[in-house]
Amino acid sequence: MKKSLIALAALALVGAASAQTLDGKPGFQITGNLNAGYVSQNYFGNKVSGFEQNGMGTSNIYLRGLEDLGGGMKAHWMHGTDIQFMTMADQGQMYTATNAGAVGTYGNDQKMVGLTGGFGTVNFGTINNQTLYGGVVLLNPVWGTSYSGGYASTIVADPTGSIVRYNNTMEYKSPAISGFQLFYQTSAKQNKAVNLNYTPTLGALNVPGMTEVSLKYSNGPIIVQYTDLATDATGVATAATAATKKGVKTLTGAYDLGNGLRLAALNQKIDNGTLLAYGGANDATKSSDRTTNQIAAQYTFGPSTIGVNSGQTKENNASRATYGGQSSKFTSVAYRYELSKMTNLQAKWESLDDKAGTAAMAGQFGTARITNTRVRSTLGLFVAY
Repeated sequence: MKKSLIALAALALVGAASAQTLDGKPGFQITGNLNAGYVSQNYFGNKVSGFEQNGMGTSNIYLRGLEDLGGGMKAHWMHGTDIQFMTMADQGQMYTATNAGAVGTYGNDQKMVGLTGGFGTVNFGTINNQTLYGGVVLLNPVWGTSYSGGYASTIVADPTGSIVRYNNTMEYKSPAISGFQLFYQTSAKQNKAVNLNYTPTLGALNVPGMTEVSLKYSNGPIIVQYTDLATDATGVATAATAATKKGVKTLTGAYDLGNGLRLAALNQKIDNGTLLAYGGANDATKSSDRTTNQIAAQYTFGPSTIGVNSGQTKENNASRATYGGQSSKFTSVAYRYELSKMTNLQAKWESLDDKAGTAAMAGQFGTARITNTRVRSTLGLFVAY
């Protein structure tokens, strides 16, 4: 990002004289991206194509600030919003597909405030969990949650397959010691019924509790991260009755071979997860037990990067009336060409043979599956700022 653009934005919004990027320097920063292009989708036999956004990652805007408190202490904050700019349907509103159904609200992406010092980092807010980073970003640092990465197709960031962050979250990140770093997140369960006469001083009501512990090891070309996330919706009115306690365990490893070649692999285990949001119905009398394995390769040469992914998710509970004992297979190919450090062209193709029912039907396609195959492709422009 050009410092002149950062400075203009900072002066316009807060009158700050300092506007540095948040790499440990105090100041204010605006970041984000806009992406759009031609998208062709065949959702289980239901076809649609046109000009859309977010096939290359969620378009968003982030406001960030950092203050040096002295003595090695720093205070920081971040406020993020996902945005929709390709349709008038959301005029005057914001767009999200990741924040537990909070559609049409400002600030529907990550938000946090925290302190960093010799003890590590403590954050409070609605914060992306480490299962998202370890299971999605570490596996596919270029593609992430966009098309071709496998997120929400075979890989998940929480046991329901629909949430990447929780309300009322506290996060702790330890300092890195000999390559090891510990992460901890927790969100207190709220089982109070929603009532207009009740002031939600403890945040959102009727939400499951969450605890996540993660350990990352980074040494030269090797990065390995293990994450264990558990949720508890016992007694929460909006929770499904079948699996009120759920969990997902993720192990991801990546190796940089040099000369632009990077390999990564993932193993993920989901216990008692319907892979639908709380309150959804998917053979609610029987729990789900799924195992995912996926490999990814990425090769960069000059301004070009090619990525390939191959993965499989198996529903191990053969007694489930829906999808029991079946496997879903995912394959993708992606290409990125950098026009500059901030702007690139992307072309992506992915195919999911979803016999295990890992992916939900998008609302605009209805609810009936004609086939179990979903194919999506996109060609478009990605601009960061």
